[in-house]
Amino acid sequence: MPDFTLTLNIDPETLKIIKAAQQRITLAKPVGSGDPNVVWLSIDPFQSTTVEWTEDYWIYASTTQIVEGASISKLSEVTPGPALDAGYYPFTSAAVFNEFVKTNEIPRGTYAANNDMPASSYPFLTFGLSQSALVNKKIAERKPISAQLVLPTQQSKMTPFTNVYIWLQSQFSSETIITKITGKSAVAKFGGGVNEITMAYDLDRGVFVPENNALVDEGIVELRTPLLS
Repeated sequence: MPDFTLTLNIDPETLKIIKAAQQRITLAKPVGSGDPNVVWLSIDPFQSTTVEWTEDYWIYASTTQIVEGASISKLSEVTPGPALDAGYYPFTSAAVFNEFVKTNEIPRGTYAANNDMPASSYPFLTFGLSQSALVNKKIAERKPISAQLVLPTQQSKMTPFTNVYIWLQSQFSSETIITKITGKSAVAKFGGGVNEITMAYDLDRGVFVPENNALVDEGIVELRTPLLS
């Protein structure tokens, strides 16, 4: 059984407008402080779209640079997965992750990798977490949710959250690095007994809103409008 389920509904007339504008439902998850920096899932919308996932994570390594619009190419991944927390995986000169090393220096809920690749081979690498989901019962397998540049000999520590950012856009596909979320977005805050959230797109407000408005009052769903620069 999945840990969490997000259902996103769009009425037929609004869906026609979204399709004509070639907009896609976009989901992202934060890792560490701040907003997400990777598009987790870019979804072709239907009248009802259901996303289900379990809080399991994998760690990947990549040579992709962290620039707006870059598509992440995972070159190595922790196996077997999912990754373990409260410890680290050494990433070696052979471009593979070695066995997990447990340590009290890394708390529960945090995943880590040591970049032991020599600088003479790669002056930096990108590490991040990936996570699978079912989108309308179709698997989206181990899609990156974060990206962090890590220098040789340094350690990447990654603490994922169960919040999900939701918005419409047409520019970026899944596994793409972003510098910020443009336009209005909603943040669905799972966990703490909240396992299922249903939302519907409000064309007048330009954002997905919960079908139960009490979720906004309770802080379970946050509606965000970016400041004009």
